[in-house]
Amino acid sequence: MKNKILVPTDFSENALFAAQYACKLAQKNASIVTLYHCYTALSSNFDSEELAEKFEDDQIFKADLLIEELGNNLREEFAGIGIETQCERGLLIETLPGYARRENVGLIIMGTTGRGSNKSFVWGSNTSQISAQSPVPVIAIPNKHTNFKLEKAAILTNFKPEELETLKDFLDVFQQVRHLEIIHVVKDEKDIDQRKEKLASWLFIIQELNGIEEVSSTLECIDESDKELDTVAEVINNTINREDFDMIVVTKTRKSFFERLFKKSVSKELTLNLRKPTFFDNN
Repeated sequence: MKNKILVPTDFSENALFAAQYACKLAQKNASIVTLYHCYTALSSNFDSEELAEKFEDDQIFKADLLIEELGNNLREEFAGIGIETQCERGLLIETLPGYARRENVGLIIMGTTGRGSNKSFVWGSNTSQISAQSPVPVIAIPNKHTNFKLEKAAILTNFKPEELETLKDFLDVFQQVRHLEIIHVVKDEKDIDQRKEKLASWLFIIQELNGIEEVSSTLECIDESDKELDTVAEVINNTINREDFDMIVVTKTRKSFFERLFKKSVSKELTLNLRKPTFFDNN
């Protein structure tokens, strides 16, 4: 992968967990981490008149000091990796994709929620929009996630060639994964035998990729007799939460599908709160 990791921050606790995850990955991959912030009314203004007057002539904003403090703290915690900082004017979802292209960024890592937000990432948050617009892969880190490991990953499959490209991009970042689970959900029981054959063939193809030690598959069917498992979304949600995956992998062509599955509907109060890091491919 390109050796630059971009980490948007709003100086929240959520963003700090993402920055720490990025630094741990940078230690493994010899990457450079750039902390990135877009000024807001809250981050531009100082909390006291004394500080505002002190830095008025230098045109320094509160965020400039906060991002340097964050950078210094991370440099102390993760000695030996390069950590840069950048503040810009504008809306994050508008400026970040362009910055990533100009600076030849290889990966974006960010929290699933921002300051004071309890929403799932799919509900119109910056993370959702950036994962859709970013020119490079995005890893979404759930709040309070501190465990950096990659023993077991999962990918939602619909037997598309793009999934192989996504796995190659994923392995370009992490080099290897001990176990990969490929998950497919069937809507109609009559299709199970046919899908079993397809899943077995797909598993064989994925096993040929370098960097995956072992591959297994999960084939689930919706259960119309169980109101907790009578939609594809609920079956996927149940499967993901049941297994102890270290990361979920989502292809570029499946992102809108992944997001649609967990939108609220009149009949279901269904939300997806990501509990594990999720890799969204964009290449």
